[in-house]
Amino acid sequence: MHHTFQLPDYPLYLGSLQETFPAWLQQRPSAPIFILTDENTHRDCLPYFLTASGLPTDTPTMQIPAGEHYKTIATCERIWQTMLERHLDRNALVINLGGGVVGDMGGFCAATWKRGVDFVQVPTTLLSMTDAAIGGKLGIDFQGIKNTVGVFRNPAAVFGDPFFLQTLSERELRSGFAEVLKHAIIGAPALWQQLASGFTLTGNTADVWLDILQQSAAVKVQV
Repeated sequence: MHHTFQLPDYPLYLGSLQETFPAWLQQRPSAPIFILTDENTHRDCLPYFLTASGLPTDTPTMQIPAGEHYKTIATCERIWQTMLERHLDRNALVINLGGGVVGDMGGFCAATWKRGVDFVQVPTTLLSMTDAAIGGKLGIDFQGIKNTVGVFRNPAAVFGDPFFLQTLSERELRSGFAEVLKHAIIGAPALWQQLASGFTLTGNTADVWLDILQQSAAVKVQV
């Protein structure tokens, strides 16, 4: 089960990766693929992603440290160096598998590599699924100031799979839930009623999360 939002420049797929990613990839010409993860998503999300996407287990992958304080030009230099070693040309496709930091920085590195190569966002946190991965905002922190250096560039596609929410702690879910509540208040009265009537963060099935993601993302897409 999945839902597709067709934005002006790219599609947003919500639901099982197995139902969306392979079909999307088949429509593209063959190209070098490079997956960026952090240490958490490399451990908790990459095995599922490779299985669901149908990509080979030896697909080139880079793991960076997790955390906002690594969203710097120094980490970008490491990513660009790895892209150079992997011989990524202008036809390459970069897959950012992670939360807001991986999406922001991986997208920024892709947008500046060879003057811009295609990338897809595969958000793995509730916050990135409902906010950070949608809209084409990319950037890094500089001199301790958040998102000082960056660009606007849309991804080739966004894939939000509720499966990844099972890997999150309640604290991480609560962080993203604040964004869901904001969207509900701004433009989704039915979602607000649903959340206010006793919704709990833990123990939800993928179908329940998919319904909430659809309603929340619809507000973000409209904005």
